[in-house]
Amino acid sequence: MYGARVRASGARSVTGTFSDSWKLTKTAFRLIFEDRALLVFPLLAGLSILGVLALLLVGEFALFAPGLGGPAPTNVAEAVGIVLFLLAYFAMTFLGVYGTAALIGAATLKLDGQQPRAADGWRIARAHLGRLLVWALIAATVGLLIRAIAARFKGIVGVLIGVVAGLSWGVVTYFMIPVLLYEDQRPWPALKRSAHLFGSTFGRTLVTNLVLGLLLGLGIFAAFLLLVFGIVEAAGGAIVLGLGLIGVGIAVGVIVALIGAAAEGILRAALYRYATTGKIDPDLLPSAYRGATPLAGGLPPT
Repeated sequence: MYGARVRASGARSVTGTFSDSWKLTKTAFRLIFEDRALLVFPLLAGLSILGVLALLLVGEFALFAPGLGGPAPTNVAEAVGIVLFLLAYFAMTFLGVYGTAALIGAATLKLDGQQPRAADGWRIARAHLGRLLVWALIAATVGLLIRAIAARFKGIVGVLIGVVAGLSWGVVTYFMIPVLLYEDQRPWPALKRSAHLFGSTFGRTLVTNLVLGLLLGLGIFAAFLLLVFGIVEAAGGAIVLGLGLIGVGIAVGVIVALIGAAAEGILRAALYRYATTGKIDPDLLPSAYRGATPLAGGLPPT
């Protein structure tokens, strides 16, 4: 009898996890379609990152292009090239962190029933600029170390090391930005706090991100098919049709990427709010979860 009750409880728990995850995902998309200003944050962050990347490529080309077919680059040029790469890598990491922080800030206000403007999200991120800068430096350093370690191994072993290390770091740091925004924690204590929060919401966080990944994967696959069909049509002589399909494919891919980035930020904000207050939105979770006991150090009551 006891075993039957345990199995029934486990079945309800698994069903509830999938049900809650699907509701969370739908809510993230609903918030985006209700307030498209949430797309501004990943859009501006992405454009800024592309701008930094373009500047890096121009700088590297100016340093090393003269060496093509001519004298080899000097040690000074190589050193300057490395410095430029490191600065650009940090800048791109910081822009991603800052944009995500602004998105999470605006999404949290939205989940609280407010109607935030894009300026509100940027204001929240700007208020924690120092912590975000330090965290971006740590994240960039760890990212480079993971790549350097993986590069020391050949073939599939190096790939596996890079993937496993990257996934592990992503799990530990999943709630890092909301912790920095809403808790009085320095980066290293915040890292431990982030890992604790992920463990406490493991099932819903994992399943929600898998559901989101599947939906986005379908969108990216559709964009890929449009590109392939466009290339085939263009190669077959139907240039106008082919270019049209290629353009539509690129547009679909960009839109899916923007929506995916915004949805991921909203989900991170919602899951953090659930982990720390036991609530997200009265319509999101069954009544059994609305009164859940908040974890220590969470958001202030709303």
